[in-house]
Amino acid sequence: MTQLAEDYYRSEDYADVLAEADAHGIAFRRLKELEEPLCRDMLSYWKELRGVRAMPCPGEIDPVRFARHMPNLLMVQVNWQPFDLTYRLLGGDIVNAHGSNFRGRCVLDSASHTGRFSEVLFSFYKFVAEQKRPYAVAGTMEYTARGPVSVEGVYLPFSLDGTRVDRILGAAVSQELPCR
Repeated sequence: MTQLAEDYYRSEDYADVLAEADAHGIAFRRLKELEEPLCRDMLSYWKELRGVRAMPCPGEIDPVRFARHMPNLLMVQVNWQPFDLTYRLLGGDIVNAHGSNFRGRCVLDSASHTGRFSEVLFSFYKFVAEQKRPYAVAGTMEYTARGPVSVEGVYLPFSLDGTRVDRILGAAVSQELPCR
């Protein structure tokens, strides 16, 4: 795993997550190094909504502002008591990339990735929720229905009360790679 990722994940609780993400070819990317216009646009939109607050409110999201990006978006609902994560929105390109529509399902119940990657996603989304700030990732991953893809994504926290993350908006672009 890159030093950048180690800087983000200082807790030993995430050592397994880092190892599994690294095994799948995914690493953190600095927000200023985002390459995909979609990811940069969504980060700018999030910053605009946030203003001087720690996080914007999900009710402030205006889908008309980013309608062209809807196919590449996902929304994860964060439940704290007990802690769980549920997919609430999945754009068409996300569904196609994963090979199935798991809207309404818990993150751990998604079997669209090889290995333990659903567990990696669960831990990553939990990390975003706990850190209360956006994170970007990039690399390659293997989908059970699609094979290897390159991916870049940005994951943006939203809060109903300004202190606790209740939703995570993800924007991701993936491209198929030749089979290995």
